[in-house]
Amino acid sequence: MSRSFPARWLHRRAGGRDQRGAVVPLVAISMVALLLIAAFVLDLGVARSRAGSAQSSVDLAALAAGPALGRDDPRDGCEAAVDNLRSNIAQLSSTSASGLCAAIPAAACSSPGTVSTATTTSGGVTLRIRYPVTDTAIAVSGTTGPWPNDGAACRRMTVEVTSEQSTAFGGITGNDETSVTRSATVLGRPVTTADVPALWLLDPTGCTPLSVTGGSQLTAGTSDLPGLIAVDSDGSACSSNQVTISASGTGSKLEAVPTSGDSPGQITLFAQPPGSTSCSPPACSSADVSAGRLAPSPTNQPARATRAPVDWRFNCKSTYPNFYSLAIEGCPTAAPPYLDNLRTAVGTSGAPSGFQRWRASYSCNPTGTITVTGNWWVDCNNGLSIGNGTTVTFAGGNVVMDNALNMTGGALNFNTANPTSTMSASCLPPLVTTPCTTSSSARAAWVYQRDGEWKVTGGVLNVNRTAVIMANGYLQVAGGAPPIWLAPTEGPFSGLAYWSELTSSKFSMAGGAGVMLSGVFFTPNAQPFSLTGGGTWGQQSAQFISYQLAVSGGGTATLVPDERLVGRVVEKPGLLIR
Repeated sequence: MSRSFPARWLHRRAGGRDQRGAVVPLVAISMVALLLIAAFVLDLGVARSRAGSAQSSVDLAALAAGPALGRDDPRDGCEAAVDNLRSNIAQLSSTSASGLCAAIPAAACSSPGTVSTATTTSGGVTLRIRYPVTDTAIAVSGTTGPWPNDGAACRRMTVEVTSEQSTAFGGITGNDETSVTRSATVLGRPVTTADVPALWLLDPTGCTPLSVTGGSQLTAGTSDLPGLIAVDSDGSACSSNQVTISASGTGSKLEAVPTSGDSPGQITLFAQPPGSTSCSPPACSSADVSAGRLAPSPTNQPARATRAPVDWRFNCKSTYPNFYSLAIEGCPTAAPPYLDNLRTAVGTSGAPSGFQRWRASYSCNPTGTITVTGNWWVDCNNGLSIGNGTTVTFAGGNVVMDNALNMTGGALNFNTANPTSTMSASCLPPLVTTPCTTSSSARAAWVYQRDGEWKVTGGVLNVNRTAVIMANGYLQVAGGAPPIWLAPTEGPFSGLAYWSELTSSKFSMAGGAGVMLSGVFFTPNAQPFSLTGGGTWGQQSAQFISYQLAVSGGGTATLVPDERLVGRVVEKPGLLIR
């Protein structure tokens, strides 16, 4: 049987089909809107990611400029920032740091004045470096005046990077490119001279620059005067469990005292990670600390001390050759290059003006007791030899030696009875330029060794208020009575006991009861300088600055350099202020 439907039902069913068809364009429109929103969100995310990356890059570049700003060298700071950006932003990899930064002053300003800007654009990236940075340029909305940590305008630099980036859906949104600008402003903090280290090891990469073995005990500082030990090595040459500082063996100990209190001693290692409170290779061994052989636990040394402060003190020059892989900054003062000037004045051969010739009066293998005054040129072809029963005394004056010194016994004395109490003002800083070759005093004399080494296997060596400078030789005090070696206390070499640039493993000094040392013993290429000998050395006002140092033989010594010796120059890292 057939059924019939009202006409209105048929109309409704037909109308339902028409409405369902209308949904298709609505869905299409919605999908386009969703795609537009997704494109916008995606482009926004990419832009935020690129902005974060750009901010990190300018932050690192600004921080790289900080140390040079602290040295009042804005152009060098600019070059450091550019070099850093070249490593982190590919489009700037071919940028010439020196060429770009020629627009920045080479010396620090004294007042804001004109702002200099170094600008370059490459591959859609624009770099701007501004110096100095005025208070207005870094003003913060809602505040008045600079913030407390903003420092002076002439110690501030701004690094700014603008990057043009194509968008992922530029054709849809009508915005083919976006521009991202990020900047960072750094404050350079002044270079300072830190405490004077008793032990200062310059090896930039090696293992182990400082070692104490064989039951020896070496202490830096006293309960009243905090000690400092500084090691420049980054440990990059270490393997396995090797470390940059070591105290091994029963009874061995290396410490900086006091180990607690308001002003404790410090052991600082460049290889120690910042903020680290425990030892691990390649910096140091936790076993040495827990066993009490190394105290206190070493801390991070933010920057290498390098040999620069020593060069600046005794041989100030505008440029120096690299020390292994490290660049040495030019001397920041106008002091003369005392060592270079002395080398020129003394020469490499022949009699220096005003000096008496040794062989004209004495043998190179003397016997008995010989005491001389004035300035002497020891012109022994095979060196000066002193044995048992012989005493040679250079009572006062300066000495130039052509060749080696060999001591198997007897005694050798320098500047032990100088009749002049103090040198004239013209021979003292700041008036002196070339050390006065024929002037000395009870407080200051020098010995210049043109060639050869000092080998002391016996006898008594007494170097009184005298700087020994070796052009090409090493020091080996391996036997006899413990030496007495005191640095000058006036003149251009005040505080310098010994200087030798020779690369050798033969540097050594044997001590024990009765040894007396003061001043700087500078052997930047000694591999290592060895301190040996048992017994109690006592307290020494000495500072050993060497490539490497090894202490053995079971002796006990305390090194307490005074503030008149060479201080470690510390470049503080820059401080980001915006």
